[in-house]
Amino acid sequence: MTSTNVNFLEQSVSKFQSLDTDDRLSVLALLYTEISDEIPAIALNDVCNEKTGNLVAQIQNLPQQEQVSALRQLLNQGEAGETAIPTQEYTSMSADDKLAFWYHLAQNLGTTIIGIPNDYIPSEKATEVIDLLHTPNLEDLVTFFKRVL
Repeated sequence: MTSTNVNFLEQSVSKFQSLDTDDRLSVLALLYTEISDEIPAIALNDVCNEKTGNLVAQIQNLPQQEQVSALRQLLNQGEAGETAIPTQEYTSMSADDKLAFWYHLAQNLGTTIIGIPNDYIPSEKATEVIDLLHTPNLEDLVTFFKRVL
């Protein structure tokens, strides 16, 4: 990895982590939707999908508003409170499993998982992160996902 890639990664991770939860969810959804056809070949080889499939199924079985709450809870592991799903299953996943989990969610956006509204416009800060992550190097993007999930 070159120093440019490291700087890109550090800057991207820092900006992403400074977003509020809903902006982080929208960035993840928009990026995964954009690149979902390319991820499996690079990132999902040899990933055990039983864990991810189970957690995706739990979220799919929730009403749409509860799906959003459950996803917020997964991104905010440090916050206490009642959870719609057992978050320890997610926290025990490896980075590759988490990457696969969010990939499977993205594959179901708008069908069994609540989708992004057609008229949704990301916040200025979220757009800044998305623009920063439009990189021709998909491996850098996969590394970014693994760092923030």
